[in-house]
Amino acid sequence: MSMNKLHMASFAVFASGGATLLFMYAFNDRPQLILLSLAVLGLIMLALLRDGRYVLWYIAAFILGPIILDLPGLHLGLWSYGAPQFLGFPLWLPFFYGNVAVSFIHFVLTTQLRR
Repeated sequence: MSMNKLHMASFAVFASGGATLLFMYAFNDRPQLILLSLAVLGLIMLALLRDGRYVLWYIAAFILGPIILDLPGLHLGLWSYGAPQFLGFPLWLPFFYGNVAVSFIHFVLTTQLRR
């Protein structure tokens, strides 16, 4: 990927990462819209990056994020979600973890390339 395309893809990925948080805040009372918007943002990020490694990171975070980071706290009663839909957490949560993982990993990789 040329440097100009890398900069454009990076901007779009970082904007999608920020939009992830914005949509969660804006649609906090409508979990179906959060789910839809996070899924679409994830697809946009993965389409822009066009690298199978990001897809693997997305899938790993999608599956492991809720299991490792949320399920123990939910089981111990440390917190709960207002509209749990599956195993105590909302269905949009795996998409959140996937989006954040791809944004973070892309940020780390692109900052290392600049050194």
